[in-house]
Amino acid sequence: MPDNKIQLAVIVNGQATAVDANLNAPLGTIIPRALEQTGNTGQPPENWELRDAQGTLLDTSQKIGSFNFPPDVRLFLNLKAGVGGLV
Repeated sequence: MPDNKIQLAVIVNGQATAVDANLNAPLGTIIPRALEQTGNTGQPPENWELRDAQGTLLDTSQKIGSFNFPPDVRLFLNLKAGVGGLV
């Protein structure tokens, strides 16, 4: 991939997908792509959160390149707590 591109493995509710991303773009830009690629269109992107393998919540406003993700990184995209459940 060109120097400013990276492919990120994103696990959406247990389903893996590979998302091509620009290192200079905010991390949040991968959320709509990951949702579309996995068919998770029932909730808008703002209702989801990204975490790393250790469970740390990631700041989606930061540039992707600032995280220095390793090539084998796996990010986890899940609904935010309290979203999508029945009341």
